[in-house]
Amino acid sequence: MAAGWIEMRLRGPAGSKDAATAALISAGSPGVLEENDKDAAGTLVSYSLWEDETAEEEDSREIVSLRAYLPLGEEGKLKAIRAQLGRIGWRLKTSALKETDWSQKWKKGLRPIRVTYKGASIVIKPTWKKSAKRPGEKIIEIDPGMAFGTGGHATTKMCLKAILRLVKDKLLPPAHDNDILDVGTGTGVLAIAAMKLGFRKAVGIDIDRVAVDVAKKNARDNRAKVTLSARPVETIKGRFSLVAANILAGELIRLSPPIKDRVRPGGWLILSGILSKESGTVIEAYAKTGLRFKREYKTGEWVALLFQLPPKERGR
Repeated sequence: MAAGWIEMRLRGPAGSKDAATAALISAGSPGVLEENDKDAAGTLVSYSLWEDETAEEEDSREIVSLRAYLPLGEEGKLKAIRAQLGRIGWRLKTSALKETDWSQKWKKGLRPIRVTYKGASIVIKPTWKKSAKRPGEKIIEIDPGMAFGTGGHATTKMCLKAILRLVKDKLLPPAHDNDILDVGTGTGVLAIAAMKLGFRKAVGIDIDRVAVDVAKKNARDNRAKVTLSARPVETIKGRFSLVAANILAGELIRLSPPIKDRVRPGGWLILSGILSKESGTVIEAYAKTGLRFKREYKTGEWVALLFQLPPKERGR
């Protein structure tokens, strides 16, 4: 783990906040914090966001402030980051930050979120926050540590909404016959949520070994039996009734053949971590593998895509 961090403070138009966030995540920041005048701690955005799902969309003319972090030793990336952000109207300032200060600032911005569909809800909350349980809710307690996937960013929330829809609309087999492969599991949110919904099996993989360790702890804390590892998707045996992959669009495209091969005939695939301008390219890549595009979920500049593999594949 890095002994310290480079703190990046940014200002730019709200209309391109998601694009700025994606650039920072791609560069290696474990998340992005949105500053505001009402709360000195800010609000987390990107893959580590806890947010109120009723929040209104920002006015594209509004100027907003973001804060992000890079491990010390990654200063060489700053020139490229600055140039990329400058092309969409953002300015960047940097300073050094101690590890302990970073950890405390990060936690202050986290708060519970709720995803609901047809009377069923999944609540994801930090372990140190309280949240009263309502009828029909499944509560997941998460300590994100240094991993992605606390459940509140639009990309993760859309995955959760898609899973709830598949379950509530009975588009999946009975719960006891369901299994899920969570590619890029982060803190294990999607895999744990599936087990809370009654799936018989959940497998989560992530190339980040720190994320795997965090996900294992979260699974234990939630009493969810999830198989977690740092294995690449190409090495995972078998097929699943549901595969979810919440990673960057470039990786989704690169991994389209092995991801498709993990979907059971008649099964479903949820892809997220995609900016709306990238969705067409991702849909095209997966259509070539034989998957059928079924639905798009959209929040701001982010989209999640739902596919189904035909029950019988030709040539197999």
